[in-house]
Amino acid sequence: METITWLSVLPPVITIALAMWSKKVLPSLLLGLLVGSYLLNPSIVGGLEVAIENILKILSDTSNLQVLLFLYLFNGLITLIKNAGGIKAFSSWLGKYIKSDRGVFYTLWALIPVTFIDCDFRIVGAGSIMRSLAEKNKIVKERLAFMLNNTASPVLELIPIATTFVGFNIANISQGLESAGVLEEQSAYSVLLQAIPFEFYSIVVLLITFSTIFFQWRKQASGKQSEHHHKETADEMNMSMGDEKPQIKPRIINLIVPMLTVVSLSFFFFWYFGRGENGVNETIASIISATDPNMAMLLALSISIFITGLLYAFQKYPLKKMTEDMISGGNELMRILIILVIAWALGDVSQELGLSDFIQQLLGNQLPIWSIPVALFLISSLVTYFIGEGWATASLIMPFAIFIAVSSGVSIPICVAAVITGGTFGDTTSPVAGMTNMASGVTGADHMKYLKYANPYNFASAGIAAVLFLIAGFFYSQ
Repeated sequence: METITWLSVLPPVITIALAMWSKKVLPSLLLGLLVGSYLLNPSIVGGLEVAIENILKILSDTSNLQVLLFLYLFNGLITLIKNAGGIKAFSSWLGKYIKSDRGVFYTLWALIPVTFIDCDFRIVGAGSIMRSLAEKNKIVKERLAFMLNNTASPVLELIPIATTFVGFNIANISQGLESAGVLEEQSAYSVLLQAIPFEFYSIVVLLITFSTIFFQWRKQASGKQSEHHHKETADEMNMSMGDEKPQIKPRIINLIVPMLTVVSLSFFFFWYFGRGENGVNETIASIISATDPNMAMLLALSISIFITGLLYAFQKYPLKKMTEDMISGGNELMRILIILVIAWALGDVSQELGLSDFIQQLLGNQLPIWSIPVALFLISSLVTYFIGEGWATASLIMPFAIFIAVSSGVSIPICVAAVITGGTFGDTTSPVAGMTNMASGVTGADHMKYLKYANPYNFASAGIAAVLFLIAGFFYSQ
């Protein structure tokens, strides 16, 4: 394999370059996978055979299937909640008490405990709740979109339980630990927990975003509400933003019960699967670190769907319609699930080509160890900014980032944090990101005016984060 080690970089480079140029992630991933598979078995039939074998290997892994099933079912649950009128009822109730622009923003932040489990749900759910209240209090739509998007991905990234980010990131980290040969020594969930304090972009941008409630660095583009401007969204975990007629009478419990059930059961099963692993000196942190997070969240979600279904059935939500809505909601996520599978297969093929050895040789001669965290952050930010898909970027870069950390002696959690939070920068800033387009769409903001308003805050946060990663590189490298 040494004769083709230098070729191992071609599949990911081709994928990233084509995705940045075309803005089409899935075709780019497929091409990268086929190129890598052909290099392993240089014939048309042989290359296709290698590609299919790697995809089937990914799909036969229990942990991977748990992540994919969780994401599919979770999006189905969110669709049920929207169609049951829970969001609409909650919005109407809040309107009786909110009488100022600061009250709107305080409420938007206060909604995090019931909307934090998914970034799309945070934007669509909280956005649908707050839009009419923002209009009543004459808040510029671009400012609302900024506040909404910057409290979605950055918040979820910092929460280590009961979110779609947890399962997704654990799967990517596991792939990286396996590629680096340290999966038996490191727990993917433990690495994720340790990475949270180093997710500098999310921490900084949340602080800056909250401060804009009281003062702003720049004036708003207009004192008038901008006209609704539709923008074609990037297809990242795209959820319907339309105000569909509820299937049953809107009630607040139709939002609160599913959310509290998911969160409380997630905490219970995290404890249930992690207990007894550390002897008599167990702490909450040790229990959570030792748990099986994928199974815990999948069980919590499955029971929550059953309880939610019973609640809605008593309110005359037809079972047949609930089933159709669940499947429809899950199918909206099908594209990102396919992206994950292809990206994981691409990572395996690249490792078979000797990418790990190539990176180790390159690092030994070119890249200073202290610069690795900031380099990973900047690369992840740049790629996500151009392709608009933070999850796709993490799937591509995470395995290589972890191997870089292991081979160079840099802290693994810092490198993991650099990749995750770099993707979050792109999700909150890129003109083609699904998150930015969704935020402008659900609030009725002009997309480019919203980005013009948000970018000074987001780029300043990224600059501060880069400096912090640079400092961390000096203190957390061997």
